[in-house]
Amino acid sequence: MHVSLVVTGSRGDVQPFIALGRTLTARGHSVILATHGDFEKLVRESGLDFAELPGSPRDFLAHPALAEALQQGASLFRAARKVPRQTQEHIRLLASRIAEVCEGADLVVNSVLSRILFEDNGKAPWASLTWWPLNPTSQWPAMMAPPSKLGPLYNRLTHRAAGLLDWVSIRGYRKDANMPGLPFGAPYRELGRDVPLLCPVTREMFTEPADWPALSRFTGYWFWDREWSPSDALVDFVESGDAPVTLSFGSIWPVHQPDKTLRKVLGVVRSYGRRLVLVGGGPEEVPDDVFRVEDVHYPWLFPRSSAIIHHGGCNTTGEALRSGTPQVVVPTFADSPFWAAQVHRLGVSPRPIPFSKFTAELLDEALGKALNDEGMARRAASIGEAVRAENGTETAVDILEDWVKRWPGPKAANSRV
Repeated sequence: MHVSLVVTGSRGDVQPFIALGRTLTARGHSVILATHGDFEKLVRESGLDFAELPGSPRDFLAHPALAEALQQGASLFRAARKVPRQTQEHIRLLASRIAEVCEGADLVVNSVLSRILFEDNGKAPWASLTWWPLNPTSQWPAMMAPPSKLGPLYNRLTHRAAGLLDWVSIRGYRKDANMPGLPFGAPYRELGRDVPLLCPVTREMFTEPADWPALSRFTGYWFWDREWSPSDALVDFVESGDAPVTLSFGSIWPVHQPDKTLRKVLGVVRSYGRRLVLVGGGPEEVPDDVFRVEDVHYPWLFPRSSAIIHHGGCNTTGEALRSGTPQVVVPTFADSPFWAAQVHRLGVSPRPIPFSKFTAELLDEALGKALNDEGMARRAASIGEAVRAENGTETAVDILEDWVKRWPGPKAANSRV
């Protein structure tokens, strides 16, 4: 069958879709992955067909107002208010391009962000992906809700509030795109109920609660193991002494002050007699005990690290868990505070350091624990072994193939019966 994968966002959003596309291709399906032009080279490297969607995540992540907003706290809604919204013309163009890419597909898989401008034409089955547990449940609160011991009623109320906030956030985009509105207070209601909703997260962290809809599933992470080789210089650096600390802030690097951030982190790292691998950010010129690399394959680097300092994105968190290496998480906004809290709960990371409170003193305390706590090291190794035993993309494709077989057929055909 022909599968259209549609994803907007950062590299952490796109790379799991590459992993899914590779597994679909290995099963004999044809795949086209539609995303921003920033990732064309990466998608084509994987062997998948590419279709470009307008826009770039840098328009949001590199906007000066975002860093200003995040210094006040991790509120996604404050950040969204500070950064200028996309024009109506851009939104309509994006919606039109998504519809074009999906036309004629035998299956469409989108992320919850790209689902906002996707309209089900009733001609083919579709499914969605969420980066965090999305469906309401009494077992835990909504992703951005404060943790509490108030129990099931509180948890349910937070999901209702989250649904209202999502609806408020989404309705303007749907209106600008001339699309019908999604259900009031629950714009993602159909996901997991009427169509599959997959969450590519380890089952060591979550399993489906009894009050979830049947089509909502945790699959395990979706990892793409690239054909990638490190440079001789990187190998020499990593192997020339004790395992280095790795610093990777991924797509969120633009909100950091590169020189200041490196000085702060490196001072703490040096105090523990370690060197630093700096991934994808920081100043161009670095000291001899720092190796700067723009692009690196995490499954190679992370297991060779003594600790990983990262921003808490879902995919980076998964790679860190898979490596079996203790983590220090500096969450910024959106789902990163949620994942930072989860890895701390698992016992593989010290207490998170919010971006707005990212001081050398707090980093020193956290890194010292990550490097020296033997119990944390054992727990990280155990979780890593479990994550490596999962096969998230195979599980996801099993679910998707079964869904296509069970799909009741085109709506238009059904309406004529």
